[in-house]
This record gives sequence, structure tokens and C-alpha cells, in this order.
Amino acid sequence: MGIPVHELPLPAFLKAIGKIETKPGGGYATRKAIDKLAITHLDKLLVIGPDAAAQAFHMAMTTRSNVTALVSNLAEALPADDAALARSCRFDVGSVEKLPQEAGAFTAVLCEATLSYLPRERQAAALGELARVLQPRGRLGLHEICWRQPPTPELEKSLREVWCGEVHPHVTRGWWDALEAAGFGSIDTEQAIISYFTRKGMEVDEVENTANVFHGAFETDEKLARFTRAYREFSEQRRYHGVLIGVATKR
Repeated sequence: MGIPVHELPLPAFLKAIGKIETKPGGGYATRKAIDKLAITHLDKLLVIGPDAAAQAFHMAMTTRSNVTALVSNLAEALPADDAALARSCRFDVGSVEKLPQEAGAFTAVLCEATLSYLPRERQAAALGELARVLQPRGRLGLHEICWRQPPTPELEKSLREVWCGEVHPHVTRGWWDALEAAGFGSIDTEQAIISYFTRKGMEVDEVENTANVFHGAFETDEKLARFTRAYREFSEQRRYHGVLIGVATKR
């Protein structure tokens, strides 16, 4: 018997009730990270994160670069009707902590909403893997949950309870330290809000699907209670947590 929907980790819960965009920073964070990466047709790009296969297709079509999506199994791979797209986009099975690619295989990596779901020691291992598969001066673009200021134990407990799963954000300086320890420099970051429940996030990321999300949330008392608690957490505590968007270069 599976886990009840209202007890799933927050991104999985939101997806189960019909939400399309489940990354905390939404489409805005993705677009800003891509802008910072400045991908061209000369790049070899690795895409990691939720819906990596679809994001890889989008990047291959819009930048004409060679793109690889990291997937957990080949069932996540998407068929390509266009022969040129099929040649420029591939799918590799693996995890961010043990990437299947050779050292120096890529000039750029886009890692979305992945590292902050790992405990600190596993974050370090994952960042080491990202550095390993990048060429010297290769770029890493990412967006992850962050603390806007050092959290109290009560704030950390509240976030964990709302998330119902692993979530380990850093303050901005903590993310910088983790990147530098993995061999990255020239770090450029900015912060954004967690857009799961904002009017702007719903309008831009969900569009006509917004009604389906609310309908899914109201299906049972348990789902509504979970949705409401998460909404309150990210509305009332927005001055404490957000999303870090950045780019760093392998030294």
C-alpha cells in the first residue's frame, strides 16, 4: 500500500493534486538560471532535476546545443519526432550523487531543485560529481531552496514538517561555501521567493490549470489541510526562506 497523497513530500503532493510546476522557484527560477548560464550551440549541456527530459528537449530546440538529461529510468525519456532533435538530445540513467558520464563530458550543467533535497554530506558528494563531469571553466547553473537569514530550530522544524521529506537549505553564504569546497568559483547569485502559492506563480506557471490545482486540493479534508498548511508556511514565513538562483564556474 502506497503513501497517502497528503503525506507525500511537498513537490510530489502538489504534483498529485494536479500542479504542473513543482520546482519551488517555478518557471521564473528556471529562466533566470538559464539566462545566467548563457548556453550556445557550442555547449554540451547536462540537465538535472524535475522533468529533466522535457527541459532537455526545450534547451536542445532553443539553443541548438547538445543536451543530456539525467533520468532515474528510461521510462522518463521522451520520444523525438524530429531527427535533428533526436541527435542532439539524449537520456542517461543515473543519480546526481553518482553520475554515469565521464569526467569533463560537459561544458555546462543546469541543476534544478535537487541538491537541497539531500542531507549536507550528500550535497557535497553531488557537487563533487557535478564538478567532475564539467570541463575546466565549465559552468554550473542552479536554483535551490535557501534561508534568507540563519534559521532558528523552530523554523527548521516547521519547514521539515510542512515538507514531509528531506529538505536541507543553506543560507546564501552556505551555498557559496559548498560550491567553493567542490571547486567552483566566480559565483553569481540572487534570491527569489518560493512561488508555489503566489498569484504570479499560479498565473505564469499554471495558467488555465490553476482551477484543477485547487479542485485537487479540495478533494479531501486531508489534502485541503496539507495544502493550507503549506500555503501558510510560505506566505507567513516568506521573509525567512526563498530560492537561491546562481551560476558558478569550475576552477
